[in-house]
Amino acid sequence: MAGRPPLRIGQHGKITRTSLGGGLWLARCKFRDSDGAVRRVERRGPAGIEDKYGKLAEDALIEALKDRRPPSDEEISLDTKISTLVERHITRLGEDGRSPATISTYEFAAGKLAKFIGGVRVGEATPGRIDAAIRSMRTTHGPTMARQSKTILRGALQLTVMANVLATNPVRDVQPIKSNDQPKGATALTAGQLRELLGKLRAHEYSRRHDLVDPITLLIATGLRRSELLALRWSDFDEDGETILVCGKLVRAKGEGLQRIDDTKTASGKRTLPLPHFAVDALTERRGREYVGEQTMIFPSTAGTWRDPNNFGKQWRQVRDDLGADGVTTHSFRKTVATLIDDEGLSARIGADHLGHAKVSMTQDRYMTRGRVHTAVADLLDRTIKDE
Repeated sequence: MAGRPPLRIGQHGKITRTSLGGGLWLARCKFRDSDGAVRRVERRGPAGIEDKYGKLAEDALIEALKDRRPPSDEEISLDTKISTLVERHITRLGEDGRSPATISTYEFAAGKLAKFIGGVRVGEATPGRIDAAIRSMRTTHGPTMARQSKTILRGALQLTVMANVLATNPVRDVQPIKSNDQPKGATALTAGQLRELLGKLRAHEYSRRHDLVDPITLLIATGLRRSELLALRWSDFDEDGETILVCGKLVRAKGEGLQRIDDTKTASGKRTLPLPHFAVDALTERRGREYVGEQTMIFPSTAGTWRDPNNFGKQWRQVRDDLGADGVTTHSFRKTVATLIDDEGLSARIGADHLGHAKVSMTQDRYMTRGRVHTAVADLLDRTIKDE
């Protein structure tokens, strides 16, 4: 004769009630905890209150069992809404240390995605239905947000696989999202264009008045990301060593505003960069100024707070046409540094170390040393800026 089937993790057995006399009852049952062990759990009814049939004791026991149940992943079923899993997935990303900016981006995309798939349940999540939702996102909000939606759905529905509700992740069979337009990307400047732009920038009244000269000079000198540049502190600048330490970035988190975090886009992003002489001179002169030299950050806002990268980008777009730099973005200077490194014949490894890229290739990542300070990049930029 077959025995009683074992309890599933998070499941309790039959609840029994035992009268202890005087209107006091004891409720008990077996419960299988998240470690797989079966334990006896019991609770008494509240003291001083007559529990005629033991229902109060059983209610107390059931309430106690809720706290013993494993994480909510076990509660996923074919009837769970995909939107619920998306929220849970984004929460897990935050717990795993993903940046506030990434979380905000995913939350924004998830809000748009809910319009196309919010009412769909796990049992209805076929590859075709998911593909239709992602294509609708592409039509309405563009290919970038469609790709973000696919990434979010892949992570959300992976929770169903982990909970043994689905055997495979249906997003796996959805076709890649392609854009009909070729990505424009940032425009790289030639050495001559870079020298001409820097000269015009230094003489431009609006740029001087709105503190654009020094930060743009540092972008030209380093190829930093905008969020890295504006997160620089005076404590990161070594005037004697002629280096700058890149160890943080500015992010805007929903409900928290702009903040600096001690993190970079990748692990390779934390790096020490040797500075060309023109950048050292600019920073040395800047630190001697009455206001900016007294702040924590090298490039503060007018209120003495962290300078918003988006506002900085808008200010640059307002002046670039006057400087003969139509179409040049702040990211163009990063691409320019990479192009100059390549044109000079310096290795891709030097470029990756200087720009803080995660990897160049598997062979180089595994067998070549990372994290070196390459003074050749600073020398190259000094030669580029000097008049011929």
